[in-house]
Amino acid sequence: MLTAFACSILFLTSYLVYHYHVGSVPFKGQGWMRPVYFSILLTHTILAVTVVPLALITLRRAWRANFPAHRRIARWTFPIWLYVSVTGVIVYWMLYWLVPSR
Repeated sequence: MLTAFACSILFLTSYLVYHYHVGSVPFKGQGWMRPVYFSILLTHTILAVTVVPLALITLRRAWRANFPAHRRIARWTFPIWLYVSVTGVIVYWMLYWLVPSR
């Protein structure tokens, strides 16, 4: 779990550095794809922000061997983390591969 957490921190750092240098990339899709993309992006962004403190609390409770409290929060942390991971790939795919560059 510590390795997975370290990989997540490494990804988040590289993501933030990339977007600091590149900036925002506009979505070029039209029609029904736009509301779908922005709905996924909105939920992904909100939950990505919430999963950071949840993961830290979950990790801390496990580190301190407070497993009953760890399990209570992990029931929420894991599905949110999984949703953020999957929708991150979907957002990337929709942004860079679904609509060809013009």
